Amino acid sequence: MLGHDIRADLAMACHVLAAHRIIDLWGHLSMRIPRSEHILMTPRFGTTAWPRGLTAGQMLVVDLDGNIVDGAGELPIQAKTDLALYRRDPGAGACISFSPRYAMAAAIAGFELKPMTHMEAFISYDTHVWNCAELAVTSAAAEDLAALLARSIAVQQPGIAAWVKGESLLETLLAAYHLEYLGQQNSIIANMDVTTLCKREDSEKMWRQFAGWDHYVDFFHSLDPGPLPHPAQSLKETQDQDERQHILQSASIACKALWERDTLVAFLEHVSHRLPEDDRMIISAAKNFSMVAPEDMCVTDLRGNWINGPKPPGYKFIHAQILAERPDVQAIVHTHDLYGRSYALSRHELVPMTRLGLDVALRPLPVYPRCDLVVDVDVRRDVIDLLGDGPMVHEACHGTDFVADTLEQALVDAIQREQFLEMDHLARRFGGVNPMPTAREHIQQNEFSAKDWWWFYTAEINAPRRSAAGL
Repeated sequence: MLGHDIRADLAMACHVLAAHRIIDLWGHLSMRIPRSEHILMTPRFGTTAWPRGLTAGQMLVVDLDGNIVDGAGELPIQAKTDLALYRRDPGAGACISFSPRYAMAAAIAGFELKPMTHMEAFISYDTHVWNCAELAVTSAAAEDLAALLARSIAVQQPGIAAWVKGESLLETLLAAYHLEYLGQQNSIIANMDVTTLCKREDSEKMWRQFAGWDHYVDFFHSLDPGPLPHPAQSLKETQDQDERQHILQSASIACKALWERDTLVAFLEHVSHRLPEDDRMIISAAKNFSMVAPEDMCVTDLRGNWINGPKPPGYKFIHAQILAERPDVQAIVHTHDLYGRSYALSRHELVPMTRLGLDVALRPLPVYPRCDLVVDVDVRRDVIDLLGDGPMVHEACHGTDFVADTLEQALVDAIQREQFLEMDHLARRFGGVNPMPTAREHIQQNEFSAKDWWWFYTAEINAPRRSAAGL
């Protein structure tokens, strides 16, 4: 136990995972309630409960059959696994399902993590892989995954999640932290001839010597900023009162979220949105995306003529023309995406290897073949013809435009396509990319809405961020 309040402990552990960006909407945490037959569990995440803002009062109390006996909310997607684990293994005190980027990339590549460093080595000795064509949402699948987890420290569910369990929440959080750190370490030596590794007996001796120290308790507490208020909370107040102001604020928040998610947004990318007035739109000015405010939105007509606000960028013409010709489009996000721009120049074939961005990343990407700022009339015509009625178009050596009927969808597509490509790149560093065993339809049936993901990504604005590497 990390403290005297197990609800606060579970919330704190969630905040630590969120600060390391190794948990998303699909993840969850649970622990046994001492001297009880009940389980404490985080609710299914979404717009009412999200990892960075989770509070002790939002926890669910669940019996071993999955009935919620206290708390409001739904069970997480794969919560049946935790319950099956606790029924099967009396020694299991806590369980975490999360999405460690490097460790998941290793699983996608079929790379077995090696015991490289003293504190992390223990996780590699008892990590296994659960290859299943479905999610652990049925009792049979959950029992199968739980059986593997019961005899492991960690289990990889390729393309979906990683699982860790321990006798206590602290031990389980340690396993989660060290699994990702070990993944990062292994990514460096994945293609090297390594001659020296940490032997199991040496690792176990080291942990015996370390026993009794409380350093990790203090360390994890230092990473917990507490439940953070959501930066987009004010949007709910303007949504029904002032549609125009709501759009301006939403576009400002979208710029900040793109900045936080490292989509290589600097100040020459843009977010645009149709305004409720006829023949009007906004486009973000050329400004550092981390600092874009509602008043930094330029207003033009749908021919690109400057109406008011800051001076609009030259890229206004292509966005204005798309909105004029595509009445179904309300919002456009233009990014200079690090992985997106590189992958568009290659003939690399993507396969369904991870759930995040699965839909948008595997759609055909039309590419305008020449590097251009897309200002001239003829170039705009060619780009818009390539876009057609689709959700995105790429300009070679330049960037990608994501169009949608909501700003939420355009933002989520932009972020998640980049995340999918980054995972592909990481997996290839580990040796290759294997299609995930879980069928796409199972993922799509359980996927969260664009609104839920928008809420998740915008919660990161100005939040403390740490990386497991180099601490």
